[in-house]
Amino acid sequence: MRSKNELECLATRLREEMHVTTKDPVRIHQILKEKNILAWFRKLDDNFSGMAIRIQSGQVSRGSRYFMLINTAQSYAKQRFTACHELYHLLYQEQFTVSQNNAGLFNKKETEEYNADLFASYLLLPEMGLKELTPDKEQGRNKISLATLLKIEQNFGCSRSALLMRLKGLGWISDEAFVRYQKDVRKSAVEYGYSTRLYESTCQTELVGDYNLKARALYDAGRISQAKYFSLLADMGLNFSQELSDGEE
Repeated sequence: MRSKNELECLATRLREEMHVTTKDPVRIHQILKEKNILAWFRKLDDNFSGMAIRIQSGQVSRGSRYFMLINTAQSYAKQRFTACHELYHLLYQEQFTVSQNNAGLFNKKETEEYNADLFASYLLLPEMGLKELTPDKEQGRNKISLATLLKIEQNFGCSRSALLMRLKGLGWISDEAFVRYQKDVRKSAVEYGYSTRLYESTCQTELVGDYNLKARALYDAGRISQAKYFSLLADMGLNFSQELSDGEE
């Protein structure tokens, strides 16, 4: 198992590489594009959060190829956590090939899954950013207010459970406070005037990466038919019969 300091350093380094300040939310799509990770966001069974696959090319010059699958049937905040979890597997886990899991369980018996959860927590919620967003008078044990919790989770785009796990790990809250603040999350957001988007599923279909460019290159080179090209792009959620008919009007 990697040390918490090592995992936090990896998360901090990735944030710095993406030029994200400690107070700003990490930009998942930016990382996916910068790291050449093909990611498919789509609705799946609710008991499955995501998958990651690393394929090592036989040619050293080509390096590895990365694929990520994220379940959009889960809340938007959970999707962000899952993506960060899978980033650990793809970018930092040694001798990794494939992982299919339910992120956020923090199960110490599953060493690499636990590492991935910790990494995701550090990437989403840097300690310095938490301190910057929390009033000095609330930084003692069990002193943080519900208003501050809401401000932080809305700012960083994380779930209440992910935030509470992070604060518990820092020693800011007790088990009793953890249980208390887990209740009525969506209701509290509404009462404080926040959107509930974080806590709701998106059920959208989105492909992030250069899949479309690779498909077009194969078509232009004559290696696949037009029908196959349209079929590949249809995987991105595009209805080509509708798109073409709209263009002719």
